[in-house]
Amino acid sequence: MAPLFLCLVSGAPDSALALARACSPRVARHAAAVIADVSGCARTIGPPAVIAHEVRALASSHALTVSIGVAPTVTAAWLVAEAHAGATVVAPDAVLRTLAPLPLSTLAPLVDLDPAVARDPAIRTLYDERLALFEQWGLMTLGGVAALPRRDVHARMGAVGVTLHQVASGEDAFQFVPIDEVPPFVAGTTLEWPIDELEPLAFVVARLADEVAASLVRADRGAIVLRTRLRLVTRETHERVLCLPAPIADARVLRTLVLLDLESHPPSAGIDAVDLHVEVMPGRIVLGTLFTPSLPSAEDLTTLLARLIALVGESRVGAPIVLDSFDARRVAMAPFRIDATRDDRDRRTTPGPRHELTPVLRRFRLPIAAKVVEDRGVPVRVHTSVRTLQGGDVVRRAGPWRTSGEWWKDDAGWDRDEWDVALADGTIYRLARDRRTKHWVIEGVLD
Repeated sequence: MAPLFLCLVSGAPDSALALARACSPRVARHAAAVIADVSGCARTIGPPAVIAHEVRALASSHALTVSIGVAPTVTAAWLVAEAHAGATVVAPDAVLRTLAPLPLSTLAPLVDLDPAVARDPAIRTLYDERLALFEQWGLMTLGGVAALPRRDVHARMGAVGVTLHQVASGEDAFQFVPIDEVPPFVAGTTLEWPIDELEPLAFVVARLADEVAASLVRADRGAIVLRTRLRLVTRETHERVLCLPAPIADARVLRTLVLLDLESHPPSAGIDAVDLHVEVMPGRIVLGTLFTPSLPSAEDLTTLLARLIALVGESRVGAPIVLDSFDARRVAMAPFRIDATRDDRDRRTTPGPRHELTPVLRRFRLPIAAKVVEDRGVPVRVHTSVRTLQGGDVVRRAGPWRTSGEWWKDDAGWDRDEWDVALADGTIYRLARDRRTKHWVIEGVLD
């Protein structure tokens, strides 16, 4: 795709900036000039002449007087927009021919593109001195400067002279850096009649999600935070916030997430207005691999988690994390995210020395009471009333591991001994004995 840039010069820079944003998400602003990267517009709007015509018509519809330049480089687009009123299109093979008649004074505004000028105002003085020297040599147009041998210009004027020679030739001597401002992604509507049920609300949310998703696709962004605001007939606001695990721009996924969340947390009254606010980040670029199992897409994963939350509750879905406590039983739930780093993938795919697998303890959500026969304080037999858990004689054991803590809390303190015991059938249990009550429980099974 060939590069193409649009430059707008106007006495109303804020309006010109809004006009440029309607054409491209990659926009830069310098003084009275606004530059937009419209390289991709050739596929949707047409050739450069059509782009210039459409931008001029859009400016006229907003009563905005603007000079338009369209060229394959930022420098050429800016120079023709500064020098000519109306719309000027520069073909890739006619850059030097188009810029040659322009006066030397048109180079002065482009000096501000050099980042060194902002850091050191003395650099601007050097540019002014070099431009004055060109005039002393009798060079009054850009074509005269471009015709000079660049090697000789560097020998007599240094790097600043070379930069002016590049700009006079229509070359980009400075990098195009778009500003980071992102337009707000908001969609909303006011209802003629209040909505009390989720089914009619689904049609409204679907339309708003389509509108937001279209804006996200145009700007190459993905939703990372989805905020739903419902204005109720009681003049209250019912607001829900969803944090997404990855940037999403699919309208159906956004609609499903909003509806599932509202199903779990319904509003308390009828709905008068619906607003969707989206916080965004750059879209995802996913590169597959032949050697690792593929992970579910962010859209599928987010939808699955939302359905599970609607089914069993928000506090019962997530990834378990171990709390910073001496009590190994203390766990909590954190939002589930897939974060496969490159190091992890390398460890999975790179052959290396083989290690024995470490047993995994699968704890029961509620410990199961058990009757344990002891011999001199050592468990020798396990009995349980749960059919799915087998009892029997203990053939191997390890322990005890004695832990205690939070004795100052009557309801949270613990003082216990833990054992890992293997039965005759190969089952391995984690047993725990409360030293105060002398009761035994089965904490879990080791695989």
